[in-house]
Amino acid sequence: MDILPSLICITTDNSIFSHQEQVLAFIGKGARFVQIRSKALDKDELGRQVEQSLKYVKESGALLIVNDFLDLARDFAVSGVHLGVNDCSVERARELLGADAIIGSTVHNLDDAIKVKELGLCDYVGLGPIRGSRTKLDLAPVLSKETIDEILNLLSPLPVYLIGGIELSDCDLISRYDIAGIAVCSALSQGSGCGNQVGHFIEYLESSNLNMV
Repeated sequence: MDILPSLICITTDNSIFSHQEQVLAFIGKGARFVQIRSKALDKDELGRQVEQSLKYVKESGALLIVNDFLDLARDFAVSGVHLGVNDCSVERARELLGADAIIGSTVHNLDDAIKVKELGLCDYVGLGPIRGSRTKLDLAPVLSKETIDEILNLLSPLPVYLIGGIELSDCDLISRYDIAGIAVCSALSQGSGCGNQVGHFIEYLESSNLNMV
């Protein structure tokens, strides 16, 4: 698989903008890797928004993945799926989506990392949280630097993205930990704007000579 972009932009239910509007805003600001994540919409409505979002990313050449909903990822032929700890199995996702699909897994602790490593079917991992998050109330315990280092050593060379309350100032974590990138949600938008901080993240990463693809 080609190298993945270093910034994953994640949509949220906690916005006055729909998920498809968020995707359009992210793409318009230069995002190359977008994840649609909704815990509030029913599958039919989310499917409609995924379908519309796919039109935007096809025009831009960006990657679009769906959180949790494996059948939507399959039905709309998006780039892939991100699976949480309690979602369907990675084996099932790989079987349904095929070898070329991007499959990501969430890792909250060393046990999760061991399972991902032994299975060997994921394309990347979302590791965290590194701090509290405004978008997830059922957050796992915040990871210490020692635990992050231990998990990174175990998972290497699998691409790892830090997750959980990521802010603009956290871009330097990519070089500090020598990881693939960061996954950002709340910090992508400020005030009444939608995705108005995406460009700042991209500028920071590019000015630091970090992979943007």
